[in-house]
Amino acid sequence: MNQSDEMSELQLAGLSKIALVKADPDTRAFTLVGAFMGYFALLEAGIDIALGEVLELHGASRAIVTRNMAFDDKIKTFRSLVDLFLSDRGEAKRFDELARRARSYGEKRNVVAHTPFRASPKSDGVEFLAISATSTLKFPDVDWSIDEFLRQIDDINTIDNALRSIKSKMSLERIARALARPDSSKKLGGLFGLGAELLSGEAKPDPIGSA
Repeated sequence: MNQSDEMSELQLAGLSKIALVKADPDTRAFTLVGAFMGYFALLEAGIDIALGEVLELHGASRAIVTRNMAFDDKIKTFRSLVDLFLSDRGEAKRFDELARRARSYGEKRNVVAHTPFRASPKSDGVEFLAISATSTLKFPDVDWSIDEFLRQIDDINTIDNALRSIKSKMSLERIARALARPDSSKKLGGLFGLGAELLSGEAKPDPIGSA
């Protein structure tokens, strides 16, 4: 089975290429754009959860901290926290790469959310009528086929699931630190613990790099 056949079989929450091809072009365009935005919203919620796991914030506390943060700010904060709190450098690097991938979809989400679109006259997908005017006026060609939408949605879903797995990693991290520090039960967790650790001058792991 080649990649195109595999993509044809891909189904995410009722999305299937077979059904999409049968839909009229306008309905298909709105379905694809809506699906992308829906899965991106789940990815952002997953990042909120990941931030909460590192900071030991849940429920209302997590919502208050993350609600007024822009998506890019969440990514930067998450990367910094992972670098500081995950002693396993391999895992820290993995989560950092996941955050970078998520950030790239934040940029694509801005195109999808803020650009007029229509059923593509060139493919079976969507044409975005994008305009770039940062230094010169340009009209970039942004046309995503059904396969391209499904590929990106599948990748977004994969990143989301992987980011949420940080819960188990942080649980192991806290157990390891508790075993290494017999007096750790006296220390505060969450945001207070973050401040205490920063003020304590404890050594942190070597940074995993920046970009």
